[in-house]
Amino acid sequence: MVERATPPTERIQAILDELKRRTARDAYYLELQPEQETTPICSKFGGLPYWDLTKPYPVDSKGEKLFLLAQINFDEAEIDADSPLPQTGMLQFFIAVDEDMMWGANFDEPDVQKDFRVVYHPHIDKTVTAQQIKEQGIPDMPVDDDCFFPILKEVAVKIQKKQAVMGTEDYRFDAIMADIIKDVCKEDLGEREWYSYITDEEEDYICDPNLACGNWMLGYPFFTQGDIREDAGYLQYDTLLLQIDSEDDMDYIMWGDCGVGNFFIPLEHLKKKDFSKVLYNWDCY
Repeated sequence: MVERATPPTERIQAILDELKRRTARDAYYLELQPEQETTPICSKFGGLPYWDLTKPYPVDSKGEKLFLLAQINFDEAEIDADSPLPQTGMLQFFIAVDEDMMWGANFDEPDVQKDFRVVYHPHIDKTVTAQQIKEQGIPDMPVDDDCFFPILKEVAVKIQKKQAVMGTEDYRFDAIMADIIKDVCKEDLGEREWYSYITDEEEDYICDPNLACGNWMLGYPFFTQGDIREDAGYLQYDTLLLQIDSEDDMDYIMWGDCGVGNFFIPLEHLKKKDFSKVLYNWDCY
C-alpha cells in the first residue's frame, strides 16, 4: 500500500474496511529469488523446464517448441498451497516466440491454447537430468536478444501465502463499490459512477496501484488496458491462475512497455486440476 501523509477520512476508511471484508481472499505472492541457484525442477520464471520424458513436448501452431514462461513445483517443502491449487506436482506455463512479439497471445481467441500451453504434471520424476531434457531438443531461454521475451533472465521464485484485496482494474470492482457506498454511506448512486461520490484525494486511497500489481496466483488481477474478462464470452474465467508483472528495474521481467501477463481459469476446472480451459492475455502501456 502507498503511504500517505494524511490518514483517510472516516468515510473512506469505512469504505476500505468494507471492501476488504467483502473481497479479501487467500492468495499466493511469487517473490523473485535472484540469489537462489535454479534447476530444471525448481519453481522459477524462464530457463530450461522440467519435462516428463514420456510425454510429447508442447509446440506452437507452426510446430515450433514452446518456451517456458513459468513453472511452480508444489512438492517444494516451503510451499504450503491450499485448495484449489494443487498440493503436489508441477504446473507449467509455456508461450511461443514469434516475429510479431505476441508471445503466444491471440487476442481474438485468448482461451485457445495454440501458441501457449498450461501443463500439469501430477508427479515429478526427480531422476530426470538437465542433459536428458536438452537431448530432447527442449529449449532454454531464447538466444535472440531482439525477440524481447518477457522473462529477461531465468530466476527462481518463492511462493508466499498472502491476503489479496480486489483492485480497481477488476471488472467487478465498480459494481461492488456502488453496493458498498449504498450500504455503508446510505447513498444510492443510481446511474452515477462510484468515483463521482468522493473527492480526488479520497479516490487515491481506493485506487492504490499496489493493490493488485506484482506476481500472483489466485488473488485479483492487474491490467494496464482493461479486464479482458468483461467480454460476456469470458465471464467463466473467474480465477486468476497466474499473473506475472513487469519490474521497474527491468532485471528479470518486462512485458512490452512495462505491461503485465495474466492467465485465468474457471474455478471448477482448477479444482479438478483440468487446465484445458485457460485464458491468456497480456497488455502494456
